[in-house]
Amino acid sequence: MIQQFVRFNAVGILGAAVQLAVLRFCTQSLGIQYVIVTVVAVEIALLHNFAWHEMWTWRNLPRQGWPTRLVRFQLRNGVISVASNAVLTFAFHEFMKLPVLAANLAAILITALLNFRTARFWVFRVVLMGTLLTATLDAAVFRTSLQRATIAAWNDYIERFESISLASRPMLDPTGNQPLLVDMNPNGGGLPDGYIHHWIGAMRIPNVTVAQVRSVIEDYSHWQKIYAPDVKLASATRVARDGDPEYDLRMISEQSDGPLHFAFDMHFRVQFRQAGDFQFAESRSSLIRESEGGHAPYTDLLPEGKDHGILWRLNTYWRLKQAGTSTYAECQVISLSRKPLFGTTGHVKARARASLRSTLTATARATRANF
Repeated sequence: MIQQFVRFNAVGILGAAVQLAVLRFCTQSLGIQYVIVTVVAVEIALLHNFAWHEMWTWRNLPRQGWPTRLVRFQLRNGVISVASNAVLTFAFHEFMKLPVLAANLAAILITALLNFRTARFWVFRVVLMGTLLTATLDAAVFRTSLQRATIAAWNDYIERFESISLASRPMLDPTGNQPLLVDMNPNGGGLPDGYIHHWIGAMRIPNVTVAQVRSVIEDYSHWQKIYAPDVKLASATRVARDGDPEYDLRMISEQSDGPLHFAFDMHFRVQFRQAGDFQFAESRSSLIRESEGGHAPYTDLLPEGKDHGILWRLNTYWRLKQAGTSTYAECQVISLSRKPLFGTTGHVKARARASLRSTLTATARATRANF
């Protein structure tokens, strides 16, 4: 970030020179009123700065995304720059009696830091199975680190959850063919520097068997099609053992929310087992790394736990039971992230709810299509 800050301000100095040159020429040589010229000069400087930021400051971003970034640059930095330059230049010139060029230079200096923060944290950030977030996305682009106390609290939560037999839990009662979704941890678990998202969803899939539903859940080679467009890659290796199957699963997931993209390279240990009348498929994450750019080929992985805190852990618990000619399919998703910033929790939960609904309906659709 320090390198980006230096480059950003180097471009800003060049942009300031361009802006002052345009302002001087238009006011002194053409005699145009300085407030009007300030707006024109700022816009010319903005386009100049954007081009340099694309080519130099954030040069590793995918080129195809530049029109979206230009719109965001104009909406955020443009509005800030035009408003602050026009107002501050007027104030410094009219009330403090500074010359027009000096007044405009003072306005440029005041807005420089604010514009850097806006560009770094929104314009040039092309950054869930559960929690994808436009207000929340702005919050999620700040880097953070996963703390040991947060991991310990997560482990304790999972241990307490798994200590209660899933076979003994009462089934939900979904009606019709739509999933029933319940937030099991509305307050986030009270973690230090973290937040646990725990959702349960259930639906009845008519005219299919438990074996048929399980075959879809276990069909990793077709997950990219079944759970499109979120799943970009899924591959599994069966662990050598007798009895119930066990897999090492790798999955790359990418989702978008407006102009922002999130992608994760995730590794899981998946276990299938039978207990009473239920079939279980339990998936526990062993490694999750975020792709900084959020686009293929997903090789720009950030260090584990030193990222944007959107997804640090992810466990999934499927429970299946035959119910007449239908299959009761239940999925619990428990994930760990940073705490949502003020005012964004509702959006985070809405995204988590939508993601679980999509997983259940996609599973049901694929089961009916295959059988």
